[in-house]
Amino acid sequence: MHVDLYVATVMKLAALLHLTAGIYAVQAPGVPLTVEKAAQYAAAASYHGSRAGIDPYVLVGIARNESDFVENTKGPDGKDCGLTQTRVTITKYTCKQLLRSYWLAFQEAAREMKEYSDACKGHADFDRCRLNHYNSGVRYAKSGFHGAYWLRVQCFAEAARQGVSVGQSCRKVRGRGDIARAIHRGTPHKHDLMAAVEPRPSS
Repeated sequence: MHVDLYVATVMKLAALLHLTAGIYAVQAPGVPLTVEKAAQYAAAASYHGSRAGIDPYVLVGIARNESDFVENTKGPDGKDCGLTQTRVTITKYTCKQLLRSYWLAFQEAAREMKEYSDACKGHADFDRCRLNHYNSGVRYAKSGFHGAYWLRVQCFAEAARQGVSVGQSCRKVRGRGDIARAIHRGTPHKHDLMAAVEPRPSS
């Protein structure tokens, strides 16, 4: 019993560390991210993803695509707010609250994604349906720039899963093949997290 609990705890910590490393790897160019902040995002994405039954890497992909991990991002019309650009018309929280809390941002993204996943069950284009719902609503886009939203999110999510820095190349994907190429051309950052937290010798 105690061994099983120990193993389960170790596995959860390993998954959290892997997610932290992935977030750290896909930080946006020119928008530096600390290990501590990556760990906070990992904890929030993992917690809310688990509760909603949503892959935390998908939540990370949404946040990276929506805001480049800039917490105080506000959309052009002032109604999309925070890390995951939650629309204030479909949440009980104010824009000010969303701008101030990454925890709420991931919570609301997970809630929305659960709703859209439920609505898209049985659809042949399940991933496009649920992710493009997030971006363009019930009558989600199926072509053009907005139609490729789901691919951009999946690209950032997979890059995080593999611990690869892809810069902004995921913003240019138009097909699954583009995702594979973006990640293949990216820079593996598997050792960056350890280097960032490794204590430096005193001078």
